[in-house]
Amino acid sequence: MEVIKKVRSTLGAYNATDVRALLQADHQEIRRLAKDLADATTSPRRRSLLKQLKPLLVAHSRAEESAVYVPLTELRSSPDSRLAASEGAVEHSLVDVLLGRMADTEDASTDMWRAHAKVLHESLEHHIKEEESELFEEIGEHFAEDERAAMGERFARQRDDLMRREIDRMN
Repeated sequence: MEVIKKVRSTLGAYNATDVRALLQADHQEIRRLAKDLADATTSPRRRSLLKQLKPLLVAHSRAEESAVYVPLTELRSSPDSRLAASEGAVEHSLVDVLLGRMADTEDASTDMWRAHAKVLHESLEHHIKEEESELFEEIGEHFAEDERAAMGERFARQRDDLMRREIDRMN
């Protein structure tokens, strides 16, 4: 039975309360918005998409760092988990820089703004792909179902609270 659980966990068959299912759902929306942002051709459309993406991405990142990365970095028996979580946090900080530059640039019609959007999209694609394979596997290997559900509750609660604050700050 344990082998079947591990195979399901590795293949991405997560129940709805598993933190990985919540992360995956956010990742789909983040991917869509980032692609649309990179493909947008007008300044108003770019601004509108950034206004949607930034609060979600910031809230998702901070909540994920707290609810997922911190527990992974505390696994003394797993250097792979600690490194994967640390790499994820570094990638989040790089995304923060790109988002900040885009938000602070008044003219969203420039080639430089578009370059930032393209690099953001590419970085997110890389990060999400790596996270959904390597990091999700580490989560499945080191945390029981009830622990993953608790991580999911904490993640969702923090993300929702942070998202409200980010939206309020932008308005």
